[in-house]
Amino acid sequence: MNDNLMLEQIMTKINEMSELVATKDDLKNFATKDDLTRFATKEDFQRLENKVDTNTSRIDELNVKMDKQYDQVNLNTQLIERNFKQIAKNSEQLDTLNKNSTRQDDLIATLALRAVEQESKLRSHIAHS
Repeated sequence: MNDNLMLEQIMTKINEMSELVATKDDLKNFATKDDLTRFATKEDFQRLENKVDTNTSRIDELNVKMDKQYDQVNLNTQLIERNFKQIAKNSEQLDTLNKNSTRQDDLIATLALRAVEQESKLRSHIAHS
């Protein structure tokens, strides 16, 4: 009986160990030496991490530059708006000056006509007297 028990224990151990041993199919799926040489090394990961850090720094710098550009665009927009307001005001003043100049020209023409009329009357008066 003791032999049977021992034989059972041996068989159980053999079964347990056979589950741990790789089969032919398992071996086909294992990485080859060529596969292992293509794996990334610690240095590869460090280089990638350094590149990521560098790119992150560059992105941060570009964000700062973009913020400055946005500020400059806002300032330029304010200046352009101020210029448009000044242009509108200048246009209004030019329009007023143009109207005043037209009125003045009309007055000068009227005065010139009256002067001619007065001169004509004076000549006529002098001629009749």
